[in-house]
Amino acid sequence: MTSVAVVLDDYALAAVPGLDGELARAGALVMRAFQGTPSPHLLRRYRGAAVVGGPDRAGLLARLERATTSVAAPVIGILPPGVPAGPELRGPGVVDLVPAGAPDIAARILLMANVPVVSAARAPRPGAGIAAAPAPVRGSGAPADVIAIASSTGGVWVLAALLRELPCRGRAALVAQHMEAEFVPFFAEWLEGASGWRTVLVDAPVPLAPGAAYVAVGGRDLLLDGSVLRAAPSSSRFVPSGDRLLACASRLGARATGLVLSGMGTDGAAGLAEIARAGGDAFCQAPATAVVPSMPESALRRTPAAVALPPAALAAALTARGTALHAGPPAGT
Repeated sequence: MTSVAVVLDDYALAAVPGLDGELARAGALVMRAFQGTPSPHLLRRYRGAAVVGGPDRAGLLARLERATTSVAAPVIGILPPGVPAGPELRGPGVVDLVPAGAPDIAARILLMANVPVVSAARAPRPGAGIAAAPAPVRGSGAPADVIAIASSTGGVWVLAALLRELPCRGRAALVAQHMEAEFVPFFAEWLEGASGWRTVLVDAPVPLAPGAAYVAVGGRDLLLDGSVLRAAPSSSRFVPSGDRLLACASRLGARATGLVLSGMGTDGAAGLAEIARAGGDAFCQAPATAVVPSMPESALRRTPAAVALPPAALAAALTARGTALHAGPPAGT
């Protein structure tokens, strides 16, 4: 059995010129003769990322519904021309909605396709590293830089690409990615494989340490209490709550960085404002680059001084900030 399965219908494949060969070289399985409907049997057997498309609005919605009831993995929907990324298209498991003409569509799908097979024998344990991939080099003691991230639809690929480019030494990433509870173990395993960061599922209290990304178990909020991370009952309709996570991180003052990525609604805006008020740095994905711009737009209205950057520029900006924190104050101050 292949370790990666990407399911594309004919429309989705046609919307991504050249993707076929790239996926083949990556060792992925590409199925393209679904006549508009992914095979539920295949999706159950290969528990990977489903990529589905459709020639019209109703057809796309039906494909998303069928795919998300069968595959225990994130699903990408490719939007036909003229179909907006409306809230009704964000069904369970749908983590990215990609316009067919997006210039980075192949890179996004290939990143999402970097997933291992999930099985009961390999189910991740809360509080432990998710995958068997080599752990990144980590420092000791408390992280100098803690990055708290609020993300929803369209933010998953930005998150993984950011962490892949961001050095993990001396910093920790706390992630509030809106997602149905059943998909969280898969997401955590996928994030470790796609980013190279050791990823920890938090249920029981876990000490905060550098060199790791932290995700709460499904249906819970991720909280930082001093130097300990824990999962708490959800507090809003956004699960996990980005506002609650960023507000906790704000207690670290200048050591905290807040980041709001693509998504519907206003989650993360209030928490980012608290980080800025406490002396931390506030960043947003540039709304024009977001699949769904509501979350970063709301954050910028609440914190106009927040730095808004396209995904390709976020890692460099956060790396520069972390370098300044590691350097400490100038001599003689």
